[in-house]
Amino acid sequence: MLYYLRILSFIFLLSYPGFGYSQNSEINKNKNGDPGLSILKGQDTGILPSIHRRPHLIAVLPTVMNETSGLLMQKGQLWTINDGGNPAAIYRIDTTTGNILHTIVIRNAINTDWESLTQDDSDVYIGDFGNNSGNRSDLRILKIPKAELFSPEADTVNSTYIYFSYPDQTSFVADFCKTVFDCEAFFIQNDSIHLFTKDWSDQQTKHYILPSDTGTYVAKLVESFEAGGLITDAAINEKGNMALLGYKNTWGKFYTCFIWEFSSYKGCFYFSGNKRRVRLGSALYTGQTEGMVLNNDNTVWLSSERIKAGWLSLPAKLFTLDLRLE
Repeated sequence: MLYYLRILSFIFLLSYPGFGYSQNSEINKNKNGDPGLSILKGQDTGILPSIHRRPHLIAVLPTVMNETSGLLMQKGQLWTINDGGNPAAIYRIDTTTGNILHTIVIRNAINTDWESLTQDDSDVYIGDFGNNSGNRSDLRILKIPKAELFSPEADTVNSTYIYFSYPDQTSFVADFCKTVFDCEAFFIQNDSIHLFTKDWSDQQTKHYILPSDTGTYVAKLVESFEAGGLITDAAINEKGNMALLGYKNTWGKFYTCFIWEFSSYKGCFYFSGNKRRVRLGSALYTGQTEGMVLNNDNTVWLSSERIKAGWLSLPAKLFTLDLRLE
């Protein structure tokens, strides 16, 4: 009987258009009921009322992309990667069918846990910093010249490396899915790398900064934010609008997905300005959202990896989303 009640609940929640945000969250809320707290405590946090947006399904991705973990748009071409344990390769995919159009192997790389893609004017960066157990001491970012990577003849390329550590991490004892030193999100702005952590234990995210030059660094902790979920990607557009992508366990084994939008912030303190939570709905529709591109018009490309748990099997998918307010 309990099994059938759960199935009925699943059908109801999946069909409810507002499903995607728990009003019973135990984290801090503002007067609008939305989670989130800037580090500027005691001041106006700038949290705007949340909105709901349903992503538009473009395509089911091929099985090769079952663990897609990042997206990059380069001159109208969409690129993606898989996360840990998969080939050290970057894939160009068709924006209408999701089919793979081109594969480029990174010759001198191992895909320990690739989690995000970003770029600046001259290079593409791959974040090999997934750290579910919090015990990695080899966190790194691959840096690949665009002139080599996006050459029509390229099938293989080499990368250089940026190595880093967190200034506030003193223990490297494995603690699976409880660490605050996992990371799946980053972008480049003003010649600096901006990292956003996936904090399993408190569902916050911490913002760190690194130089974008090859070398070995200790990241600088800048700010933190109560994201109300696990952050899986970050993106910024040329207009300075910034977004964080994530998902949250809302009840039992039901997961919902969301985006945080940030604007009108000060300098590189992205959490100091206005912020809005965009509820994307159930992961039973979207899958586990992992990759994001934020276009200049505030439309979005999203990718999700396959979900396979017991009887439940959902394929990896490619979506578009419109974040523009009506």
